[in-house]
Amino acid sequence: MDLGLIALTYLLAVTFLLIRNNLIAEETVKELECHKKFNLVGYYECKSNDYFSFTTLDGKRFLFIGDEYNQHAYFHELGHLVFDDFIADSFLDASILFPIFLLPIPWALVSALVLYIIMKWIKKNWERRADLFAYEMTGQKYKPIQLEKDKITLLYRWLFWSHPPEIIRTKDEYYKKEIPLIKLFIKSLLT
Repeated sequence: MDLGLIALTYLLAVTFLLIRNNLIAEETVKELECHKKFNLVGYYECKSNDYFSFTTLDGKRFLFIGDEYNQHAYFHELGHLVFDDFIADSFLDASILFPIFLLPIPWALVSALVLYIIMKWIKKNWERRADLFAYEMTGQKYKPIQLEKDKITLLYRWLFWSHPPEIIRTKDEYYKKEIPLIKLFIKSLLT
């Protein structure tokens, strides 16, 4: 297949994801009351039913706060606004298109799966950075919703979730920057 066509398809996918995410963000913001704030970065704080954050294509940052105040969740999302490049998300998401266009079918699917896992691993590191930021700002660790009960669930969450597994996010080692996430991954599966 022509490499120019592959590059064009990739760029179109990235553009589509950027525009789609931006339109969803604008629709979400329209319905909510938001107030301008500043805490390391300028952002709009909006009342919502859950904690999340994003940056629009024009550079506006939004932090949504849930019904119940949660200081760790607030600073976790603020950490995303301070450190993360939300545009890189679309490039990562679209990266799984490359093997589909470049390789024969059985290898394309395997390669796309591997790239998907790599993409999720990059996002796990971003999530850990946000957790570390929240921990440094509040002294509070993440409070789990549901801990993994078996190794298969743990492996599944390591490979396919955007966040590290809940049980890992509760451990003291997770909040030590010098311990790489890969070490926590291996240790969690072997112990």
